[in-house]
Amino acid sequence: MSLVVLLVLVGGPLVLAVLAITALSLTRERVDTRREWTSVRATWLAALVIGGIAAWLIQDGLDLGRGTMLVPTVLGLFVVAGVGLGETVVRPPRPTGPRSASLAPRRVADYVPQALATAVAAMTALHLATLALTTATASTDDVGRAGRRVAAQCGDIGSAASPYPGSFYSVPLIALLGVIGVLTAAALMTVVRRPRGFAPDDMGDDVLRRRSATRVVAAAGAAVAASHAGVAFFAGAALHRMDCQDAWMAPVGSVLLASVPVALLLLGWSIGRIVTPGGLGRASLTRPAAAA
Repeated sequence: MSLVVLLVLVGGPLVLAVLAITALSLTRERVDTRREWTSVRATWLAALVIGGIAAWLIQDGLDLGRGTMLVPTVLGLFVVAGVGLGETVVRPPRPTGPRSASLAPRRVADYVPQALATAVAAMTALHLATLALTTATASTDDVGRAGRRVAAQCGDIGSAASPYPGSFYSVPLIALLGVIGVLTAAALMTVVRRPRGFAPDDMGDDVLRRRSATRVVAAAGAAVAASHAGVAFFAGAALHRMDCQDAWMAPVGSVLLASVPVALLLLGWSIGRIVTPGGLGRASLTRPAAAA
């Protein structure tokens, strides 16, 4: 298990970072927007491949469904890392020349898409609330593993169901979500604060910042949405599978199952915004930022 965790949290991101730096060296030699866009997409593909391998190793290395529960989040972690590296490392600055400095402060809130950011924030809050609920209501299974099942007692009749995302599953999941949050914040701050010179003019720089910020937020949204869909499905199914239920279990289980298609819709929306954050990758970068 320790080897798998080391591979996922250290080895995978390290390989991805090396690939991103290699892509930067190829694009920096000669400014070519087509080659740059190809390198950015190649970084995404590498992140998906490495993330898929890491997720497979996690699923194979962790037993009792814990690996399966972590697969969407592990894959999402690498998607966020790949998009973040593509937008902050792979894109090279243009050759320096006479430019006017801007003293206007740049804030992350000015560059992220408000509708998507609101949806991602709402899904994140729902996901964390779901994990808090399942962690608080989970119980020990029949061999003494804490936080792996949900149970209820109705008089002389008892019922239990597993897997249920209590602490056995939620603790490593929350740790991965925390890493995703740190990567997302770091990528957004780097994108917004990077110097001018990544586009032909100042307006183009703002367009690129908006597109880069959109991709980073969308990658985080995809990671959270995929994770919530899995957790909500398993938790809701476990609550409905019990023969004996407490009063809260059936309605909460129905709400959790109803949130699964919502999460899948956000997942699809996020993937779409990664690919086309406000225009195709080869579109003009000289239009006003508000049009992005």
